[in-house]
Amino acid sequence: MNNQKQIEYKIYKIEKLNSYYLIYCEKDGEKYKIVSKEANDKKVKTCKKIKIGESYNLKLVNYPDYSKNENPLTGFSPLVNCFTFDSNTNICKEPGVNGLYTAKNLTGLYYIK
Repeated sequence: MNNQKQIEYKIYKIEKLNSYYLIYCEKDGEKYKIVSKEANDKKVKTCKKIKIGESYNLKLVNYPDYSKNENPLTGFSPLVNCFTFDSNTNICKEPGVNGLYTAKNLTGLYYIK
């Protein structure tokens, strides 16, 4: 089972919640919500910063990523809609948005090729 997607996604909204960015993008009429932790690494900050209206070849991974879990039952969609990222940050799935994701090639708002 491969739950990683890599395609051009167009960014249409960016929000900040504590030390996390919520990046909303779409592809083929489907909307996605990406969670990306704020970047503190100076090397990363030399990479290209994503912008609303631009498209990027993002490597999305379902959140939470159950693919590394050996329990076969965890591959099914959980009924949980909100997830705790740290002691101050809960992030929820939204109606009309296709799940919750992280991106392997995003750190904060910086796109890593």
